[in-house]
Amino acid sequence: MHYDGSFVVASGVTEAYEFATDPARVAVIFPDVSDIVVKDAEHFTLRTKVGISQIKGVMDVKCTIIRKIPRTSVKLKLSASGLNSAVDMESAFSFEDAGGGRTLVKWAVDVVVAGLISSLGSRLTESVAKKYISQVIESIGRELS
Repeated sequence: MHYDGSFVVASGVTEAYEFATDPARVAVIFPDVSDIVVKDAEHFTLRTKVGISQIKGVMDVKCTIIRKIPRTSVKLKLSASGLNSAVDMESAFSFEDAGGGRTLVKWAVDVVVAGLISSLGSRLTESVAKKYISQVIESIGRELS
């Protein structure tokens, strides 16, 4: 599944980039998170509650910042496991000056779901993925405004 979009934040490019490359700050944008562990400048783990139809529980997520281009872009890889399922996601963010101290953030997310969650059907899985990604993007916007 692929999703992309853009939004403008009230923060400058440097602040937006620094936010996106700080594991301690990035970890809190995910919904229903607990047990955040920042390992180093590029790696962190977290646990998140998941609820899709009758499948409810906790997934463990390993997160890695896999590419950083200062003040320009960042790419993250997330691998989640639990509930007899696996979710792999790559997220890319780019930052452009939007004038007036604001930043245009362009984003793209690719998601692959396997296991029990994927057996729910693509329509339901895509709907839940869209909702989750929307919550993350809204959270980023709030953090940078």
